[in-house]
Amino acid sequence: MTLYETPATRRMEPDARPGAHDIFLDEDQGFGLYWVAAFLVDLSYGGSEEGGWWYQAGILAIDPWVYETLGAGPAGFCSPDAAVSRARLMRTKLPAVNQGRPEISQTNSVGQYEIRVMRAQIMPTHFPKTRPHYE
Repeated sequence: MTLYETPATRRMEPDARPGAHDIFLDEDQGFGLYWVAAFLVDLSYGGSEEGGWWYQAGILAIDPWVYETLGAGPAGFCSPDAAVSRARLMRTKLPAVNQGRPEISQTNSVGQYEIRVMRAQIMPTHFPKTRPHYE
């Protein structure tokens, strides 16, 4: 696990367009639909081990402006392919949503919006499901 990864999250193949972000597919949430939504992601302090470590944590975006700008709201899909298709479509407008927001690695970060695909019985409201521990 790298400094900024969450456990049980795998990145799909990156989109070929310049500046495109990876699609995050989190299958550790259980069984059910594949949910696509915007999450406000920032770094959370994990602990003081070896000089301190941080992990990515996110909360479900609930501001209607975010989804209005992205052109689609949160949705559930039966197949991961359909979910990733929707996520890629939403992601094309992600730069407009994050305009003016510092990167999450900066000290003045207020978070960055990301499009995530998560598998769960109900729409996940945050990630990770449990706080990671240092190994």
